[in-house]
This record gives sequence, structure tokens and C-alpha cells, in this order.
Amino acid sequence: MSKPLALIVDSDPIVHELMREILTSKMSIDSARTLDEAMKLCWEREYTLILTEIQFAETQSAINFIEKIKRKMPNTQIVVMTGKATVENAVAALRAGAMDFLTKPFSIEDIALLIEKFFLITNIRETDYSLLDAMIEEKRSFALPTDFSLINPFLNEMMTIITRFPGMNKKILLIIRLSVYEMLVNAMEHGNLEIDYQMKKDLLEEVTDYQEYLQKRAANEPFLSRKVWLSYHYETTQISFTITDEGKGFDVSKIPSPRDEENMENLNGRGIFITRVNMDAITYNDKGNIVRLVKILNPAEE
Repeated sequence: MSKPLALIVDSDPIVHELMREILTSKMSIDSARTLDEAMKLCWEREYTLILTEIQFAETQSAINFIEKIKRKMPNTQIVVMTGKATVENAVAALRAGAMDFLTKPFSIEDIALLIEKFFLITNIRETDYSLLDAMIEEKRSFALPTDFSLINPFLNEMMTIITRFPGMNKKILLIIRLSVYEMLVNAMEHGNLEIDYQMKKDLLEEVTDYQEYLQKRAANEPFLSRKVWLSYHYETTQISFTITDEGKGFDVSKIPSPRDEENMENLNGRGIFITRVNMDAITYNDKGNIVRLVKILNPAEE
């Protein structure tokens, strides 16, 4: 099986060298130093992932590049890289179709986590859309143990069902998968395992393998018996997801928002930030252990 094809777009040769070193084992890599060069390559080849600098001569040129690529290759995932992070640039890139953003200088762990997310959200199966054309409403509920390794298999099965609903398209499906993934991780990590944002920040500095720490914590009571509950409600005009954890809850207002410039390089709070940009509504209950996501559907949208 051939490797996914990725394109690195950056004026800095050091970035190209770093990305090649990290990604070559998992992806085939092409490079471009300018947006014009990148656009020419995109007309010749179809990429599954593009990592592009956003601070070229004009930020708007990079946004236009993202929009053009998403129109030509809607399944291509785009990550923007910037050394001068601003909320406006990040939001504009996400709204144009970018999957995520990296702020320079970024670490090897940042890139590894991003690539893991890429492989998770792009694993959407092609199915026969015609079977459920008559669907006007459906509700389903699921209970998941606090096991991060089950998130991807669960999403595979859930998305196989949702893909077939009327009104869905590839853009909406990718948004749903990314958003639900982020909220399931939050429910397990910050909800059931009771790891608040300051604790996570400290652990990332103290432990050598944060994911291993999470697995060990989840294997002990009271965390072992806790579950994450997910339900979805499909209607012809929208689909909503309600995710509930069995943790103590948290104050949503205290989440370190990437909208603040000093937090742009901080991974904490980014999942909720990205979900807010991509979904049409995201609301929490007062306790902070139940979140509801809403995506408006437009059957005519391609």
C-alpha cells in the first residue's frame, strides 16, 4: 500500500528538513517554497495532507490558497504554520477549510500528535448513499469505557452510519469526525480522568510518555469503571451530538483559550477552540460534564 502524499509549503528550508525527517517514514513528501509553486504542484498531483506557512507576503493569499485547494480537493487536509500567530489568521484558516494550525517554533511531539489526528479523521469509509435517502430522523446512544484506543474504531463505525444520511457531504463529515474526536478525548482526559488544564501542563513537562500515563490512570479506580456517553440526533436540517462524562465537571469559563495570544502555542483548550470554529453551536451544562454539538446541514452544498 502506497504512503499518503503530503506537500510542505514554507519559505524556510529548515522547516522542510525538519518535516521530512519526521514524516518520511509515514508519508511521501513534496516541497514548495512559494504559494505559486505549491499551486502548480496541486494541479499535477492530489495530496492527502498539505502543511503550509500562512505568513507569506500577504496572509490573504494563503487563505485564498486554502480555499482553492479545498474546492479542487475537498478531501485534502490542510494545516497552517505560522511564526506570528494571531487569532484572526487562525480562525480565517480554519473557516477556509484548514484542519488545524501549528505555531512556530513547534516541537516534534506537536507534529506527531497532529499526524496522529490526520490519520484518525481521514479514515472515513465510502458507502452507498442511496440506501437511506428516505431517512428523516434517527437517534442512537452509545456508552464507551475510558479507553483512548477505542475512540478511532468507534468513530469508524459511527461515521459509516452517518455518512449515509441525506444532507451529508465530505466537508461536513470531516468536520463532524474531527469535532466529535476532540470532545471524546476531552471527556475521557479532562472529565473521567480528572486531569485539569494545569495538571496536564505540568504532566507534559514531567512525564516522558503522557499517553502511557493516561492509560495507567484509566486502569485504576475510580476511573476504571467510568464511561463516556454519546448520543446523536439526526434530522434533515441538522445533526447534534451530546457527550457526557462521569467526572466532577469543570468551569468552562476557565479553559485557557487560544484566542488569547499568550496561549496560541499551548495545546490546552485547542480542541474546544477548533470545535467552536467548525460546528454551528457548542454548549455545556452548568456542571461542565455534558457538551452538545450542533451542525446545520445543507443538502445542496457540495
